[in-house]
Amino acid sequence: MKYDNVINLINDMASNFMVLDGQKVDVPAAGKLLNQLEEVIKEADAQEIKPLKRVATGINSLLEKIVLNAVEQKEGGRAFGEGLIRMQEISSSVKNKGSYDEDIEEYMQSLAELTGSTLEEEEKPGAENDACKVENESPPETGGREEKFEVQDESLLKDFITEALEYIDEIEVNILNLEQDPENTEYVNAIFRPFHSIKGVAGFLDLKEIRDLAHILEDLLDRVRSNELPVNPTLIDIILDGADVLKEMITSLKEILDGERDVPAVRDISKLRHRIDTVDQRIDSEDKAKKLGTILVEDGVITEEALEDSLKIAEGPPRQKVGEALIKGGKATPKQVTGALRKQAAQATNADTIRVDVSKLDDLIDMIGELVITQAMVRQNPVVQGSSDEKLGRHVSQLASITSELQRTSTSLRMVPIKQTFQRMSRLVRDLTRSSRKIATVEVVGEDTEVDRNMIEEIYNPLVHMVRNSVDHGIGTPEERVKSGKPEAGLIQLKAYHKGGNIVIEITDDGMGLNKKKILKRAVEKGLMKESDILSDNELYKLLFLPGFSTAERVTEISGRGVGMDVVKQAVEKLRGKIEVSSTEGKGSTFATFFPLTMAIIDGMIVRVGKEKYIIPATAIRQLLRPLRESYSNVVGKGEMLNVMNKLLPLVRLHEVFDVKPDSENPWDALVVVVEAENRSKCLLVDEVIGKEEVVIKGLGAGLRNIEGVSGGAIAGDGNIALILDPGSLFALSET
Repeated sequence: MKYDNVINLINDMASNFMVLDGQKVDVPAAGKLLNQLEEVIKEADAQEIKPLKRVATGINSLLEKIVLNAVEQKEGGRAFGEGLIRMQEISSSVKNKGSYDEDIEEYMQSLAELTGSTLEEEEKPGAENDACKVENESPPETGGREEKFEVQDESLLKDFITEALEYIDEIEVNILNLEQDPENTEYVNAIFRPFHSIKGVAGFLDLKEIRDLAHILEDLLDRVRSNELPVNPTLIDIILDGADVLKEMITSLKEILDGERDVPAVRDISKLRHRIDTVDQRIDSEDKAKKLGTILVEDGVITEEALEDSLKIAEGPPRQKVGEALIKGGKATPKQVTGALRKQAAQATNADTIRVDVSKLDDLIDMIGELVITQAMVRQNPVVQGSSDEKLGRHVSQLASITSELQRTSTSLRMVPIKQTFQRMSRLVRDLTRSSRKIATVEVVGEDTEVDRNMIEEIYNPLVHMVRNSVDHGIGTPEERVKSGKPEAGLIQLKAYHKGGNIVIEITDDGMGLNKKKILKRAVEKGLMKESDILSDNELYKLLFLPGFSTAERVTEISGRGVGMDVVKQAVEKLRGKIEVSSTEGKGSTFATFFPLTMAIIDGMIVRVGKEKYIIPATAIRQLLRPLRESYSNVVGKGEMLNVMNKLLPLVRLHEVFDVKPDSENPWDALVVVVEAENRSKCLLVDEVIGKEEVVIKGLGAGLRNIEGVSGGAIAGDGNIALILDPGSLFALSET
């Protein structure tokens, strides 16, 4: 119906305006109201409902004053609610009778007095809400601005910055989804809404440059929603660039609050505005229907010529889809077209969420960690263990069960999908390939795999370095790839999955692979080895992670300075992780990083050596055994070995590593824990295995942080401190 849209908007506002009743205005919700008012004003103007437009414009001004505390919230909320009732009456009357005959002058006068504006300003023909008016001139350059930026309301600005940066992340995720699935209107709406919200809140915070840029990007997307513009690379580039500029402006506001700068960043957006103004001409010069075909070409299924022929056939008559034309013409099979369509599709999940302060969540998890420790102390208390009271035993067991479940639940609260990080990697690949004139597609596997939120930002930089290397060193130019019998477009796969107690993130490319001869040559040149040395592939690839090591022939904008892979190794090890490299020359490489699922609590096996206790991560343990005398041998050049299931494994004496007096020095009088790390297994000699226990990881402090072979400490069930062993560095330590 003609008036249904505006009536629905007003009714929705009426059900949501309770955000004005609290002690503090909900800025994002108020921004939503402001945006809805803008829609009402547009609808009222288009349908020439003058009373509705006047009331909507008036309460729009009132809402801005309420948010900025220029109008007392209780009185302002009452007037706003009355305005909503007036708008409902006007829209209903116009729909049912074709007109509205009641007098609104008294209400408009009360609004004018409350907001400090004049009635004439509200009635001025063609007047528009300042929140949705965009000046044509470009913002001034930052160089001319010397006045210090004044924060009107720090609390409101903080809320806006937090929300806006989340909106930008949401935009980046959905714009990349839209590029893969350009016909999906849900993605267009998902990008439109954040720009709309940023514009609305920036408007009543008087952030003119941010408001203006968000508005022109919103208008561009509105044209896409109304089918005036198709989605293509030109449009995607403009929106991504606009989002980048917005992010820079908003981040500069955060830096002002942090005392890092005095004035916000202001960008000259005249070039971006020109690109938007000329977007029609740019799009007209591009093929609007190439998306599906491009994927098939990049996968090597069809040629460019076959695609062009099918596009002409698809235009009809009769008109048909490109995929249909390709199948009917025998250029592609249904399975191949379906596979390409699946690449375009993106799985979207919606879940009810509640925003919780990060510090509160961390405090909760810390307290649960202390509960785990206390529960272990209670369970191992000699009085409890020696008690014959069955009821007490059941209660202690129930406490342990509840504590364990609470620990798992609280840990899951900090888990977030890696999807957004992968989307950022996809954006990075897109930008890098365009700047280096290469072609590459990104395939994502396991994007719903969850990671501890405290690790997300920490793993981002290592992943960036590895992706940059894949693009620069792995994926060749289209010409190089064709010569080697590969499709012009390279493939970079981002894969995440759980394995044991770790999350594994793999970055794989189908490029040239690692050149072993070049690595060896550079290692000899740097004096890291001799030409006569024989290294395994694993040992050879470890050279890549040494500081300053690079095989690049020249320095590029992407890489080649020898700074990167050593930083990757340090960042990964900081998170108690490790990296494994595999490569086949001419076919590609895989860099796999392994991280613990959580940084707070682990399952560990408590062992005793002499009077000291140590904790071995349960995920690293492969076997427990008491060796026979005949299984022990001392191999020349390799040291002490134990025969474990017909395989000789090195023996590591923990009492020698940590200078502790053991109960037994003979392996056949003690116990052995077979531990695996870095694709190798070794036997750790211990006096006693006390048992398995969930332990809370504690830092050792600055003075003990760099002890080799140890990754942290924990409070054992008896209240004493036990060191948590790091098998990887322990292996290296035992070999020195």
